[in-house]
Amino acid sequence: MKNCYKLVITAAIVGFGLGTLNVAQAATVSLSSSNQGWWNTGGNPNSNNNDNYITGNYDVNAYHSFFTFDLGDLAGVSSATLQVQRFYASGNPTKTLGFFDVSTSADLLSQKVNNPDINIYNDLGSGKNYGTFNVSTFGNSNEILSFVLNSDAIADINNRSGKFFSIGGALLGDLKIGDQYLFGFSLDSSAKLVVDTSLATVAEPGTLSGAVLAGITGLWLKRKRRSFPAL
Repeated sequence: MKNCYKLVITAAIVGFGLGTLNVAQAATVSLSSSNQGWWNTGGNPNSNNNDNYITGNYDVNAYHSFFTFDLGDLAGVSSATLQVQRFYASGNPTKTLGFFDVSTSADLLSQKVNNPDINIYNDLGSGKNYGTFNVSTFGNSNEILSFVLNSDAIADINNRSGKFFSIGGALLGDLKIGDQYLFGFSLDSSAKLVVDTSLATVAEPGTLSGAVLAGITGLWLKRKRRSFPAL
């Protein structure tokens, strides 16, 4: 009997502890781009239906790209990776690619028919840096490239929960004369934003009530045992 009520009390204590413990859980969420494309400095018109995200210099035009994601109710993001298909590139064997924050609204970005626009072009290649990467111009055109974004990007994603979130892309450094670009001829391939979230789970009221009840039951058994004569 003595061992019995000790077990009950122990179970109650453990149950109560588990009932109130916050448990960190990781969830991976993959968001497809709701809109993507390019803005240039002049000469080449664009279409709202064109999802090509060429980045760099092609012919006589310079291009900056963008990717917009609808974050929905996403929150608690701890890491974020932008994934895009390689497609085709030209120029130096390695390009330096930078990703940046975007102050232009998602609505204005989606109106690609308004190209060229030097202000939007500049916005996509300046401001808060989300990461800088060396990218080879050689490789399988079907390869999916993954770019792990930095803490500034993660903070902005969390701050824009329930809204649209856009990323600008630009080649950095001296591009010299001629074709120097990444992601050329990129069509029918949506970029993805893959994020990890940390969610805190708390016990349901029923779990807490059950734990408390078990604890009370254990104390009652202990008191009851003391009222019996020794065997």
